[in-house]
Amino acid sequence: MENCITTTATIICPYSDIFEATLPNGKKTLAHFSRATMHLHESIKPGMKVTVELTPFDFDTARIVAIAEQEPTAYNHADE
Repeated sequence: MENCITTTATIICPYSDIFEATLPNGKKTLAHFSRATMHLHESIKPGMKVTVELTPFDFDTARIVAIAEQEPTAYNHADE
């Protein structure tokens, strides 16, 4: 997509072909797949982070382009 905004979103709730997701600023959006990423549909679960593209004119819908890399959790030595 030309002139798009790429960010991560957290999946909240799956519907039939779309997902409700939260953007980093807290705004909710409806996220859908492009044809190229439709194979990811079965692997998306609530709580997962995905990479999405949004147009600068409409933040209410987003296109899922990939599953986001999971950040490694920090190891806390104080727990030992």
